[in-house]
Amino acid sequence: MLAAFIVLFGACEHKELCLDHSHMVDMEIKFDWEAAPDATPQTMVVQFFRADGSHYIRHEFTSAQGGKIRIEAGEYKLLFHNGEMKSVDERGNTYDNYEVTTVSQSLLDPMGRGELSMPPRPAEVVNEPVCGIPENVWGGCHEQLEVLAGVSGQSVTLFPAEATVEYTVKVCNVENMSADLDISGALTGMSESWRLADGTSSGVPVTMPLQLERPDNHTLTARFVSFGHCPQEEGIHYFSIYTSNKNFLDFDVTDQIHEAADPKHVYIEIDEKVTLPDPEEGMNPSISGWDEVIQDIPMN
Repeated sequence: MLAAFIVLFGACEHKELCLDHSHMVDMEIKFDWEAAPDATPQTMVVQFFRADGSHYIRHEFTSAQGGKIRIEAGEYKLLFHNGEMKSVDERGNTYDNYEVTTVSQSLLDPMGRGELSMPPRPAEVVNEPVCGIPENVWGGCHEQLEVLAGVSGQSVTLFPAEATVEYTVKVCNVENMSADLDISGALTGMSESWRLADGTSSGVPVTMPLQLERPDNHTLTARFVSFGHCPQEEGIHYFSIYTSNKNFLDFDVTDQIHEAADPKHVYIEIDEKVTLPDPEEGMNPSISGWDEVIQDIPMN
């Protein structure tokens, strides 16, 4: 037995603890908001990737101006964006596939009528995922950063830009609007995600539920941001109106989106008479399905 213990302990290789941290470096991260002077992020996230594109580490700064970190010397690629967003997730584990993305939402959530059955959707987009509108996103990329060992005072300046696009929808000449009628909208063919490495829309086309405001008794409006439209190829776009008495209207707004004068500020207007159903007709046990409101509305 004694001989066995001698052999066992003699075969063990003792490793000394590494107390040499000379490969760790203090680095200052700075954010320059010249490209987005009106940005109001709560926090900023920086994702560090190795030179081969694999993920290394994530840092979140509590200041939009940046801060100091301690990091291994080496070469990195950086992606960055604002953090603490409830309606935006982070997805991907390499430099090329990392993106910020919208999250799933019920189509009738903005109306507050989740108890209603799923309303009909235009046939061409019936299988699109339903995702909520994102919050404002500012971000970008920094393709090469070399952190030198044993060198103090190193820093890098990052330049966030606005990734989201502003959309405004206005429905004019609305008739029969009533406080007893709950109304919400949806827009199809919107981008699910934003890929920071190349600054482009990504993911699959999604349908986004919209909260509709009533600035007066004859107008419906929605103002929101998105990651753009048609992430894969040019598609069709419908703006839909849903009511709490299970009536719906669909409008083809493809041309207004594709031919927008300013792709960063897209304006959609439906300037024809839109007659909503009488709220007295709806929301009773006799209504089992959804009815389409048929109107001849030229959109060109």
